[in-house]
Amino acid sequence: MVRWYAFFVFAAGLLIAAEADILRFGPNGAFQLEYKTDDSGLLAHGVMERLADGTTKSYPLPQSNLEIYAKLRPADLKRNPIAATGNRYECEETIGPHQVEGDKLWFGNSFYDSEGERGVGTFGYFDAATRLYQLYSPPEVAPYEVSAILVEANVVWLGLDYSSEDISVFPGGLVEWNRKTQAVHRYPIEFVVSQIERQGGSLRLTTREGYALLTGETLQRFQVSTNTNGKVETTPIEKFPPPPSHHALL
Repeated sequence: MVRWYAFFVFAAGLLIAAEADILRFGPNGAFQLEYKTDDSGLLAHGVMERLADGTTKSYPLPQSNLEIYAKLRPADLKRNPIAATGNRYECEETIGPHQVEGDKLWFGNSFYDSEGERGVGTFGYFDAATRLYQLYSPPEVAPYEVSAILVEANVVWLGLDYSSEDISVFPGGLVEWNRKTQAVHRYPIEFVVSQIERQGGSLRLTTREGYALLTGETLQRFQVSTNTNGKVETTPIEKFPPPPSHHALL
């Protein structure tokens, strides 16, 4: 099945890369993302290691299954029973936004969650030293894919979204995950975050029409536009407008 949403650039979690990310990490830079092309475009399905003899070894991203889905997304299973898809659990979870930290590649996963396909929101890392994945799916993340990630010394920040059947993506909030305690704090924001950066004492959250600055618990939103003279203007706003449907994109 062709996923029509793949043809629209809207949020990082849904971006189908035109070119593979050739970022290398781990000992001797021997590790990188492994891409495959399917109906959805070019997607990172795992990690690849280049061996000394010139061959490669693949480490596919572990996939969720019906048991995991039922445990972590019971409400979604009730709304969309497995019988509706012929008792088949159809899932394609791939590596989405990512960041290297030492020998670890931190990432959030991406998946289509409509038209019979499912998934479980996951983030974590691949450790090049052990060649193992360490994955986390707290309840606040499990219903969503990850649209953006920022790994800091004590916390991991995640932008969340979900894709609908009408080619739109919708916000799932911002999550702060404590690396020591694994405690989760979720910020219910109304926009999809495509990039997270540290800007002084604030977090800069980039979105489709501008950005927001999170300072402590305070969120300031700024709309960025170009006026008739070609000048870029930044305007403080109360809320970002809802995302367009596919009718506005076609």
